[in-house]
Amino acid sequence: MAQETLNSLIAVILTLSLPEQEQVVIRLQDNIKHLSGKFQPTEEQQARLRQAYREAQEGKFISQEAAHQMMEEFEQTQYAVAV
Repeated sequence: MAQETLNSLIAVILTLSLPEQEQVVIRLQDNIKHLSGKFQPTEEQQARLRQAYREAQEGKFISQEAAHQMMEEFEQTQYAVAV
């Protein structure tokens, strides 16, 4: 990506509200972890996933709203980006 394009993109990001900028940073960090293969779920996340799998096998389910709330619990507030 040309430096000018990158600078323009950064300028646009800086016009966003603070929560929107935080969301951009979190998404970028998640993408970097994914691409670098460094993403490792926590023990709690693994345990909850195993429990959800068992419950799905038993025919139990939760609402979409509850699922989204559970996902939000795992969002980590990350601000610094190391390059």
